[in-house]
Amino acid sequence: MDAQTLLAEDGTGRAHVPRRSMKETIADKLATLIASGVLSVGDELPAERDLASVMGVSRETIRGALLILSTRGILTVVQGARTTVASIDVGEMALSGMLYRDVMTYGLDEVHEARLLIEARIARLAAAQIETSALDRLSDLIAAQEAAGADPVRFLISDREFHTVVYRACGNGVLSDVATTLYAYLLDHRRRVIARPGAIQTSISDHRAIHDALARRDADAVAAAFAVHERRIYETTRQIMPKAGTAARPTNGGGKTP
Repeated sequence: MDAQTLLAEDGTGRAHVPRRSMKETIADKLATLIASGVLSVGDELPAERDLASVMGVSRETIRGALLILSTRGILTVVQGARTTVASIDVGEMALSGMLYRDVMTYGLDEVHEARLLIEARIARLAAAQIETSALDRLSDLIAAQEAAGADPVRFLISDREFHTVVYRACGNGVLSDVATTLYAYLLDHRRRVIARPGAIQTSISDHRAIHDALARRDADAVAAAFAVHERRIYETTRQIMPKAGTAARPTNGGGKTP
Protein backbone atom coordinates (compact mmCIF):
# COMPACT_ATOMS: atom_id res chain seq x y z
CA MET A 1 0.00 0.00 0.00
CA ASP A 2 1.64 3.29 -1.06
CA ALA A 3 1.41 6.69 0.63
CA GLN A 4 -1.24 7.89 -1.81
CA THR A 5 -3.49 4.95 -0.93
CA LEU A 6 -2.85 5.37 2.79
CA LEU A 7 -3.79 9.04 2.70
CA ALA A 8 -6.82 8.42 0.50
CA GLU A 9 -8.38 6.68 3.47
CA ASP A 10 -10.10 8.78 6.09
CA GLY A 11 -7.40 8.21 8.70
CA THR A 12 -9.37 5.45 10.41
CA GLY A 13 -8.96 2.65 7.89
CA ARG A 14 -12.04 3.26 5.75
CA ALA A 15 -12.14 4.66 2.26
CA HIS A 16 -14.76 7.34 1.64
CA VAL A 17 -17.45 6.85 -1.00
CA PRO A 18 -17.43 9.03 -3.02
CA ARG A 19 -13.68 9.37 -2.76
CA ARG A 20 -12.43 12.65 -1.34
CA SER A 21 -9.65 14.61 -2.97
CA MET A 22 -6.20 14.41 -1.40
CA LYS A 23 -6.25 18.07 -0.36
CA GLU A 24 -9.60 17.53 1.43
CA THR A 25 -8.17 14.49 3.22
CA ILE A 26 -5.13 16.47 4.38
CA ALA A 27 -7.36 19.39 5.44
CA ASP A 28 -9.38 16.98 7.58
CA LYS A 29 -6.21 15.59 9.15
CA LEU A 30 -5.01 19.07 10.08
CA ALA A 31 -8.47 19.90 11.44
CA THR A 32 -8.28 16.80 13.62
CA LEU A 33 -4.96 17.94 15.06
CA ILE A 34 -6.56 21.27 15.92
CA ALA A 35 -9.67 19.65 17.44
CA SER A 36 -7.56 17.32 19.59
CA GLY A 37 -5.39 20.09 21.02
CA VAL A 38 -2.09 19.47 19.27
CA LEU A 39 -2.51 22.83 17.55
CA SER A 40 -3.97 25.86 19.33
CA VAL A 41 -4.92 29.40 18.28
CA GLY A 42 -1.77 31.33 17.40
CA ASP A 43 0.37 28.26 16.78
CA GLU A 44 2.47 28.20 13.64
CA LEU A 45 2.24 25.21 11.33
CA PRO A 46 5.41 23.57 10.05
CA ALA A 47 6.67 24.81 6.69
CA GLU A 48 4.90 23.48 3.57
CA ARG A 49 7.86 21.29 2.62
CA ASP A 50 7.91 19.71 6.10
CA LEU A 51 4.16 19.04 6.04
CA ALA A 52 4.46 17.58 2.54
CA SER A 53 7.22 15.25 3.71
CA VAL A 54 5.32 14.05 6.78
CA MET A 55 2.00 13.64 4.98
CA GLY A 56 3.59 11.97 1.96
CA VAL A 57 2.05 14.36 -0.57
CA SER A 58 3.16 17.24 -2.80
CA ARG A 59 3.54 20.84 -1.65
CA GLU A 60 0.76 21.74 -4.07
CA THR A 61 -1.59 19.39 -2.19
CA ILE A 62 -0.54 20.96 1.11
CA ARG A 63 -1.27 24.44 -0.29
CA GLY A 64 -4.72 23.27 -1.38
CA ALA A 65 -5.44 21.86 2.09
CA LEU A 66 -4.29 25.07 3.77
CA LEU A 67 -6.50 27.08 1.42
CA ILE A 68 -9.54 25.00 2.39
CA LEU A 69 -8.89 25.68 6.07
CA SER A 70 -8.12 29.36 5.54
CA THR A 71 -11.36 29.97 3.63
CA ARG A 72 -13.22 28.53 6.64
CA GLY A 73 -11.39 30.88 9.00
CA ILE A 74 -9.51 28.06 10.71
CA LEU A 75 -6.05 29.08 9.49
CA THR A 76 -4.44 32.40 8.63
CA VAL A 77 -2.27 32.17 5.52
CA VAL A 78 -0.05 35.17 4.74
CA GLN A 79 2.45 35.20 1.89
CA GLY A 80 6.01 35.16 3.18
CA ALA A 81 4.99 34.23 6.74
CA ARG A 82 4.24 30.98 8.54
CA THR A 83 0.64 29.76 8.50
CA THR A 84 -1.02 30.08 11.91
CA VAL A 85 -4.11 28.67 13.60
CA ALA A 86 -6.85 31.30 13.73
CA SER A 87 -9.71 29.25 15.23
CA ILE A 88 -10.24 25.89 16.91
CA ASP A 89 -13.85 25.75 15.69
CA VAL A 90 -13.39 23.10 13.00
CA GLY A 91 -17.04 22.01 12.93
CA GLU A 92 -17.52 18.56 11.42
CA MET A 93 -14.18 18.58 9.59
CA ALA A 94 -12.34 16.67 12.30
CA LEU A 95 -12.07 12.99 11.49
CA SER A 96 -14.14 10.85 13.84
CA GLY A 97 -15.09 14.05 15.63
CA MET A 98 -18.06 12.55 17.45
CA LEU A 99 -16.04 9.53 18.57
CA TYR A 100 -13.28 11.83 19.78
CA ARG A 101 -15.70 13.89 21.86
CA ASP A 102 -17.13 10.69 23.35
CA VAL A 103 -13.78 9.14 24.30
CA MET A 104 -12.72 12.35 26.04
CA THR A 105 -15.35 11.67 28.72
CA TYR A 106 -13.54 8.56 29.96
CA GLY A 107 -10.78 8.35 32.55
CA LEU A 108 -7.09 7.92 31.82
CA ASP A 109 -6.91 4.45 33.40
CA GLU A 110 -9.80 3.19 31.26
CA VAL A 111 -8.32 4.49 28.04
CA HIS A 112 -4.89 3.11 28.94
CA GLU A 113 -6.29 -0.37 29.54
CA ALA A 114 -8.25 -0.24 26.27
CA ARG A 115 -5.19 0.88 24.30
CA LEU A 116 -3.06 -1.92 25.76
CA LEU A 117 -5.64 -4.51 24.72
CA ILE A 118 -6.44 -3.14 21.26
CA GLU A 119 -2.90 -2.21 20.26
CA ALA A 120 -1.64 -5.66 21.27
CA ARG A 121 -4.08 -7.24 18.81
CA ILE A 122 -3.26 -4.69 16.12
CA ALA A 123 0.47 -5.33 16.62
CA ARG A 124 0.10 -9.06 16.03
CA LEU A 125 -2.10 -8.62 12.97
CA ALA A 126 0.19 -5.97 11.49
CA ALA A 127 3.28 -8.13 12.03
CA ALA A 128 1.71 -10.85 9.91
CA GLN A 129 0.68 -8.70 6.95
CA ILE A 130 2.35 -5.29 6.86
CA GLU A 131 3.58 -4.43 3.38
CA THR A 132 7.02 -3.19 2.45
CA SER A 133 5.63 0.18 1.35
CA ALA A 134 4.14 0.71 4.82
CA LEU A 135 7.46 -0.20 6.47
CA ASP A 136 9.19 2.31 4.19
CA ARG A 137 6.61 4.93 5.18
CA LEU A 138 7.30 4.27 8.85
CA SER A 139 11.04 4.74 8.22
CA ASP A 140 10.34 8.07 6.51
CA LEU A 141 8.20 9.18 9.44
CA ILE A 142 10.91 8.30 11.97
CA ALA A 143 13.31 10.43 9.91
CA ALA A 144 10.76 13.28 9.98
CA GLN A 145 10.48 12.93 13.75
CA GLU A 146 14.25 13.18 14.10
CA ALA A 147 14.20 16.30 11.92
CA ALA A 148 11.56 17.84 14.22
CA GLY A 149 14.24 18.55 16.80
CA ALA A 150 12.61 19.86 19.96
CA ASP A 151 9.41 21.06 18.22
CA PRO A 152 6.48 19.18 19.83
CA VAL A 153 3.99 20.21 17.12
CA ARG A 154 6.14 18.92 14.27
CA PHE A 155 6.81 15.73 16.19
CA LEU A 156 3.16 15.04 17.07
CA ILE A 157 2.02 15.56 13.47
CA SER A 158 4.40 12.84 12.31
CA ASP A 159 3.70 10.76 15.42
CA ARG A 160 0.00 10.56 14.54
CA GLU A 161 0.89 9.49 11.01
CA PHE A 162 3.21 6.79 12.38
CA HIS A 163 0.53 5.31 14.59
CA THR A 164 -2.21 5.38 11.95
CA VAL A 165 0.03 3.66 9.39
CA VAL A 166 0.53 0.79 11.84
CA TYR A 167 -3.14 0.71 12.77
CA ARG A 168 -4.22 0.45 9.13
CA ALA A 169 -1.62 -2.24 8.48
CA CYS A 170 -3.56 -4.62 10.74
CA GLY A 171 -6.19 -5.02 8.01
CA ASN A 172 -9.14 -4.66 10.41
CA GLY A 173 -11.04 -1.41 9.87
CA VAL A 174 -12.91 -1.59 13.18
CA LEU A 175 -9.74 -2.01 15.24
CA SER A 176 -8.08 0.76 13.22
CA ASP A 177 -11.02 3.10 13.86
CA VAL A 178 -11.04 2.48 17.59
CA ALA A 179 -7.27 2.74 17.97
CA THR A 180 -7.14 6.01 16.03
CA THR A 181 -9.83 7.48 18.27
CA LEU A 182 -8.10 6.34 21.48
CA TYR A 183 -4.83 7.79 20.20
CA ALA A 184 -6.44 11.25 20.16
CA TYR A 185 -7.23 11.08 23.88
CA LEU A 186 -5.68 13.99 25.83
CA LEU A 187 -3.40 15.05 23.00
CA ASP A 188 -3.32 18.55 24.47
CA HIS A 189 -1.68 17.01 27.56
CA ARG A 190 0.58 14.93 25.32
CA ARG A 191 1.91 18.09 23.72
CA ARG A 192 3.04 19.31 27.13
CA VAL A 193 4.69 15.97 27.89
CA ILE A 194 6.52 15.76 24.58
CA ALA A 195 7.94 19.25 25.10
CA ARG A 196 9.99 18.00 28.05
CA PRO A 197 13.74 17.52 27.47
CA GLY A 198 14.49 14.09 26.00
CA ALA A 199 10.84 13.12 25.52
CA ILE A 200 10.93 13.23 21.72
CA GLN A 201 14.08 11.10 21.51
CA THR A 202 12.55 8.55 23.88
CA SER A 203 9.43 8.28 21.70
CA ILE A 204 11.57 7.95 18.59
CA SER A 205 13.44 5.06 20.22
CA ASP A 206 10.09 3.39 20.94
CA HIS A 207 9.05 3.90 17.32
CA ARG A 208 12.28 2.35 16.07
CA ALA A 209 11.66 -0.71 18.24
CA ILE A 210 8.14 -1.04 16.80
CA HIS A 211 9.39 -0.62 13.23
CA ASP A 212 12.26 -3.09 13.64
CA ALA A 213 9.96 -5.73 15.15
CA LEU A 214 7.47 -5.23 12.32
CA ALA A 215 10.26 -5.59 9.76
CA ARG A 216 11.21 -8.93 11.37
CA ARG A 217 7.54 -10.01 11.36
CA ASP A 218 7.97 -10.81 15.05
CA ALA A 219 4.47 -10.55 16.49
CA ASP A 220 5.56 -10.98 20.13
CA ALA A 221 8.21 -8.28 19.79
CA VAL A 222 5.80 -5.82 18.11
CA ALA A 223 3.20 -6.34 20.85
CA ALA A 224 5.87 -5.89 23.54
CA ALA A 225 7.24 -2.71 21.91
CA PHE A 226 3.74 -1.24 21.66
CA ALA A 227 3.08 -2.08 25.32
CA VAL A 228 6.29 -0.32 26.43
CA HIS A 229 5.36 2.73 24.35
CA GLU A 230 1.76 2.90 25.62
CA ARG A 231 2.81 2.47 29.26
CA ARG A 232 5.28 5.31 28.83
CA ILE A 233 2.53 7.51 27.36
CA TYR A 234 0.26 6.59 30.28
CA GLU A 235 2.83 7.29 32.99
CA THR A 236 4.01 10.62 31.57
CA THR A 237 0.42 11.79 30.99
CA ARG A 238 -0.54 10.69 34.50
CA GLN A 239 2.26 12.81 35.97
CA ILE A 240 0.84 16.07 34.60
CA MET A 241 -2.82 15.37 35.37
CA PRO A 242 -4.14 16.94 38.59
CA LYS A 243 -6.04 13.77 39.43
CA ALA A 244 -4.90 10.57 37.78
CA GLY A 245 -7.51 8.10 36.59
CA THR A 246 -10.39 10.54 36.78
CA ALA A 247 -12.46 11.55 33.80
CA ALA A 248 -10.82 14.04 31.48
CA ARG A 249 -12.39 17.44 31.07
CA PRO A 250 -15.35 16.92 28.72
CA THR A 251 -15.42 18.83 25.46
CA ASN A 252 -19.11 18.34 24.76
CA GLY A 253 -20.70 19.80 27.84
CA GLY A 254 -21.03 16.60 29.81
CA GLY A 255 -19.21 13.46 30.74
CA LYS A 256 -19.06 10.09 32.37
CA THR A 257 -17.05 9.17 35.41
CA PRO A 258 -15.16 5.91 35.58
